Amino acid sequence: MNRRLFGAFGVLAVAALPIGGCKSDPFSDLDGTPSAVVTNFSYLQLPLGGQATVNASVVDGRATPLEVPITFTPCTADVTVATDTSYHPMPVTSAQAIVTAVTANASCVIVEGGGLEDTVDVAVLPAGFSGAFSSATPMGGDTLTITSTTTLKFDPPTVAVTFPSGRAGRVVSATADQVRVLVPFGENGALTIAGVEVTYVPDLIVSLPTTNTITTTGNKWAAANSWQTAPDWTPLVPAAAGDTNYAIVAMPGTNNAAVCPEVVMAFGSSGPCAIFRLTLADSTALRFRADWIGTGANPDVDLLVCSDSTLANFDGATGAPCDFEGFGGATGAKPQLTNARIYAPGTWWFVIENYAGTPSPNHFVEIIKP
Repeated sequence: MNRRLFGAFGVLAVAALPIGGCKSDPFSDLDGTPSAVVTNFSYLQLPLGGQATVNASVVDGRATPLEVPITFTPCTADVTVATDTSYHPMPVTSAQAIVTAVTANASCVIVEGGGLEDTVDVAVLPAGFSGAFSSATPMGGDTLTITSTTTLKFDPPTVAVTFPSGRAGRVVSATADQVRVLVPFGENGALTIAGVEVTYVPDLIVSLPTTNTITTTGNKWAAANSWQTAPDWTPLVPAAAGDTNYAIVAMPGTNNAAVCPEVVMAFGSSGPCAIFRLTLADSTALRFRADWIGTGANPDVDLLVCSDSTLANFDGATGAPCDFEGFGGATGAKPQLTNARIYAPGTWWFVIENYAGTPSPNHFVEIIKP
């Protein structure tokens, strides 16, 4: 049916020739003449040792693939190229090659055919981030410094560190050459760093596992088990209003319930508790926030701020000398947040107390200057 219809149009066209004259196909000279090399990728990003297939065709001006031989050539020794012997198109109007990443660097593959060529850019990424760690055995609660390499730098606005447990790290500071991050307790293995700038590929920022590993050993705040040895957190008091500083705390290894405020005040706490000292030169507005691993009930964690370290002065009825803050951080909430108070010059003690339940391995504390 279609053939007959086409024939009818053919007759009409012939009849019209004396009137309209002969009109040629304006694209006929493009048929069969190589016009471009077309590839399925213009850019490849491969891990070290990774592979990818590149498919290519030579097309004419009508974008029709032609039976033209095609070659693939690596630009540098950072990649290798081999013919994909498993690829057998019929007709032979395309070719395929396997590109293998050899060296972490920028390279490319030149695709040629019919006297024309195209280029596929290739970025070979290292298998991991090999920047140095300040310690392979950092203490829980301490700061780990990670240093960049000559080819892998940090993008400060986007850099992020994930610990082996999958927990996001608290980045204390970040530059192109160094990242400082607080170390949670109980972390063992490789980290993952996002916001890594690959300097040999413009504008390329990736996420990579680290080739170095950590094993958290010890407790930076081990002395927090006593009022007399309470670590000095004065340097953690933010310098300016609106600023926040951070710390990660674990409960003491042995139960020091006998010196915990809510135990001494007979509020029903089981302990243990971690105690920190702050010395304020001027009246200072402060708030403390803490979150932890677990629920609001297990463990039930309370925050207190006390103006005295003499247990004999604690009064279970009024809470003195731990009642100035108003026990805003001693509720069933998670996280806990103390009331906004202006603390007078002098020495104060900040206490994280395990009121009930199994103590969390990590308490994530914020010291806030409103």
